[in-house]
Amino acid sequence: MKFNKEKIFIAIRIVVSVSLLSYLIIRNYSTIKNLIPALKGFNHYYFIAAVLLFALGIFITMLRWDILLRARGIFIFKGFLLQSYYVGYFYSNILPSNIGGDIYRPYDLHKSKGVDLHKNLSVIIMERFIASVVGTLSIFISFFLIYKYISIKIIIGFLLLPVLMFIIFLIIIRPDIFKLYRLFAKFRRLKNLEKKFNEFRNSFFEFKNKLKFIFASIAAAIAAHLIFITSYWFANLYARVNLNFTSFFFLNPVIILSANIPVSVGGIGVRENITVVILKQFGIADYEAVIFTLVILAIIILNTLAGGIIYLIRTIFYKNRAMI
Repeated sequence: MKFNKEKIFIAIRIVVSVSLLSYLIIRNYSTIKNLIPALKGFNHYYFIAAVLLFALGIFITMLRWDILLRARGIFIFKGFLLQSYYVGYFYSNILPSNIGGDIYRPYDLHKSKGVDLHKNLSVIIMERFIASVVGTLSIFISFFLIYKYISIKIIIGFLLLPVLMFIIFLIIIRPDIFKLYRLFAKFRRLKNLEKKFNEFRNSFFEFKNKLKFIFASIAAAIAAHLIFITSYWFANLYARVNLNFTSFFFLNPVIILSANIPVSVGGIGVRENITVVILKQFGIADYEAVIFTLVILAIIILNTLAGGIIYLIRTIFYKNRAMI
């Protein structure tokens, strides 16, 4: 009997998400049971602000994508890019498949607009790299603001991120320093890895003479990052956690990073449990941390549902082609 590895991995991710989320809910059942009646006393304007700011952050992130596409000579109407980004966001956060938004978006442009797939992928690679750099810098800067709340072990662990990013950057621009190609030549089993590395490196250098677009994209990434931080801060006010704004320079990228651990569906379960653990470092009680994580989950789901609605409209009425 042959096993479908992809289906097995999908099943595992579903089980992990359900198990971790169930664990969080069961452990804090008394708090969650009393949450709905308690919501009447919450300031719902904070929640609305958090949702709208999150949507604005997605829009700015789409602009970052658009800037890098233009650097490659690809000019697509922003309305199409926004709907494509939202559908990709839906894929990443809800569907229990290995087709994430970063795979869907270049495929969508290729299928709907006839854009060269290689150019699409090179843009996504650069976009991910820029986002990683901005997130890493945010964590690094945050240590000077919130060091008194975090244990030295966590600080040392996260300080490795900027070092790792610098090493990756060096590997890309100067692989000879690490004698990488000698390593590829010595071990034949690394032949496929060499091919993928060269593809990644070539995609990176295709932006070598596009510094104006790179800096514009970095600016958009920073703007989006600050907007997401503000969204999370309003969510924190809504949940009555009341952390200061600067705390989210650390918390926001950590929450995003935890959601990208590929062991669950859209990071569900993993993100919530890690967030609760981190918030306890700030002296936040379990029940407050749980409420905050559920508010963040609600914000993500609401924005994800927007992508799901676009996906359904495109599938039913436009036969999976763009509305614009």
